[in-house]
Amino acid sequence: MAEENVFDENEAIATAPGDIPLPMVRERIAAQANQFRHDNTIRPFAPQPDEPVQIWATSGVEMPLDRAEVWFTTDGKLPDTTSEKMPMTVETVDWEAGAGYLSRWHATLPGQVGGTAVRYRIAGWRAGRPADAPPDLFAHDGQGFWYPVDDETGIQTFAYYVEPKQPIGPDWMQEAVIYHIFLDRYHPGTVDGRFSPDIDQSDRHARHGGTLRGVTQTLPYLEALGINCLWLSPLGLADTYHRYDTKDLFAIDPELGSEANLHKLVKQAHARGIRVILDFVPSHCSWKHPAFLAAQEDPETDSASWFVFYEHPDKYRCFLGMIPYLPSFDTNDPAGRQHICDAAVYWLNKFKLDGFRLDHVIGHGMDFWVQFRQAVQAANPAAVTIGEATDSPDALRRYRGRMSHVLDFPLATAFRYAFALDLWDVAQLDAFLQSYEAYMVSGADRVSFLDNHDMNRFLFMAGDDVNRLKLAALCQFTLAPTPIIYYGTEVGLSQTVNKNQSGFGGDHHVRADMPWQPEDWDEELLTFYRRLVHLRRTLPALQRGSRTRLHVDAATQTYAYARELDGGETAVALFNLSNKTQIIQLPNANSHQCLLSTGEQPEFIGNGVVLGARTAVLLVNRE
Repeated sequence: MAEENVFDENEAIATAPGDIPLPMVRERIAAQANQFRHDNTIRPFAPQPDEPVQIWATSGVEMPLDRAEVWFTTDGKLPDTTSEKMPMTVETVDWEAGAGYLSRWHATLPGQVGGTAVRYRIAGWRAGRPADAPPDLFAHDGQGFWYPVDDETGIQTFAYYVEPKQPIGPDWMQEAVIYHIFLDRYHPGTVDGRFSPDIDQSDRHARHGGTLRGVTQTLPYLEALGINCLWLSPLGLADTYHRYDTKDLFAIDPELGSEANLHKLVKQAHARGIRVILDFVPSHCSWKHPAFLAAQEDPETDSASWFVFYEHPDKYRCFLGMIPYLPSFDTNDPAGRQHICDAAVYWLNKFKLDGFRLDHVIGHGMDFWVQFRQAVQAANPAAVTIGEATDSPDALRRYRGRMSHVLDFPLATAFRYAFALDLWDVAQLDAFLQSYEAYMVSGADRVSFLDNHDMNRFLFMAGDDVNRLKLAALCQFTLAPTPIIYYGTEVGLSQTVNKNQSGFGGDHHVRADMPWQPEDWDEELLTFYRRLVHLRRTLPALQRGSRTRLHVDAATQTYAYARELDGGETAVALFNLSNKTQIIQLPNANSHQCLLSTGEQPEFIGNGVVLGARTAVLLVNRE
């Protein structure tokens, strides 16, 4: 029985370690007053061949500049005084609360051939400096946690990638349904899937013994569920059970299995039409990583430049600035970034993986991500790169052209507000979707989820009300982003303790052992999920269709929208979140067929659909 779980709006936000809270967003806006910033502000984010690119930078009233110019290269070299230059002009002066007057500097760089990586820096001169003086400063990146770091240890080199004439990338993601496996807690490779009874469940840092062989054993189950992509949590050599602290970017933790086990898993998954992607951690490593130990031992060693030491050897940049056992990689360093790119290519080439979920992508700048994209696409042009970008929607958009997808944290929050906790009515949900979808259309593609390994499970937040989970899942699977299922959600796996009230290591509550005995499953929920996955994978309108609002009424808590392809069938999702039966108007209702309901079947009457209390349905119009 779950403890009473009352969540306020802040606690309901879908977040992860490294999230940028709203007060920090306001702080970095205010910091513009005395800074020269670029923040990856370009238009378009992913230019086409020969398309000019507008570059914008901002200087505050406390940072008076006389002139600025963009230094850029197209041959991969770091921009310097010998590079091509484009002068900038102040196009406008804005005023923002907290920041005051802000000068907006602008330049337009010429179009380039497809496949070109354009690297650039933005040089600035303070007022009164002679014309031949060197720059006083370079604009720095103010996104993520980087806004206070305005020197060369921060991000001062930027990049964008000109899309090739023939588009490349993971088109298969439009038809994908991803299953997120947390390896240590998924399956131990035993015959019946049972974990050892000797595990100390009170030890929040204990390894439970999940293995790659265990994942392979469950491929028939996963195939029956209908998913066609696996996301595996990190599998590198590490000290923790979660393995986000790798000691070797090129190794598999032997407690998970061997290279042969991974080869077998990928081969058998591919034979069943299931792709496999790996959770890859480019932001940081273990403080026991040989490269970091060598850097601590000798500041002149080759790997010392991979890290930023404030005071050698024990004060250094680390994850979130507060977790010393996770030293951060410095991807301003060419050797350090090459090591990370080489590791990614290794996993793609050696094990035929289909891409990566990329941890804490706000830990690096866009100059690194452009190089990473080039390395990944050279190894596998169809590989997916899904960024965990825990930042504002404004920042999420800017990853277009740098990675193929971003995890959709704002949408996950909306699911919790509307379906788990009743913090939003249907009108608020619709207003969010209408605005958010329009805003994000110019950004990277998105991947949706209800929960993951870093947050309270949706079912727990919903008071273990399975119907609320089904309502949210139907909404998730009928919106455009590629959906993810966190392991166990489909059989009703929940938790008993709020992770946010459990202190350090409380994440283990949301990473419970997967039950493999059918008597522990919610079989009706599993049947629902199998049907939902099947419909997502077989209805083109759900994969590629445009979305149109059909109806919204906050008074009756009813909502409807359509996903439609030109010349194809139309899928319609209807929601009644009230506690009584409602009629939703739908023209030519009788021409629709109900494919799935979270509760009772609907009744069609003329131009309306009778929908039971707390019920959602997916219809299709085949006429």
